[in-house]
Amino acid sequence: NIKNQNQQVSLPAPESVNIQAEINALREIIGQLETSDRRKIENAFEDAQEELNKPQPDKDEEGEALNRALKYAKKAEGFAAAIEKLQPRLSKITAWLGEN
Repeated sequence: NIKNQNQQVSLPAPESVNIQAEINALREIIGQLETSDRRKIENAFEDAQEELNKPQPDKDEEGEALNRALKYAKKAEGFAAAIEKLQPRLSKITAWLGEN
């Protein structure tokens, strides 16, 4: 469980997560934000996708790429408003990544 502003967030079982669908949804939500870092965000998602396409994706690499995308997205106009839509996606992605 992850503590988020004094809330307990229960994570789903990692094997229940469709990681591809979650990353696609995350990419779509972030894609709607106004940002000058669009290219950097897209590059990070492309790195994440490339890792995911491997037979045995490295979850550390996957996590780093997604963290990069989020780091740039946090600076974007409208990020605070999008956090509610992002939260369930991030919980599932975090569960899939596990300790990474």
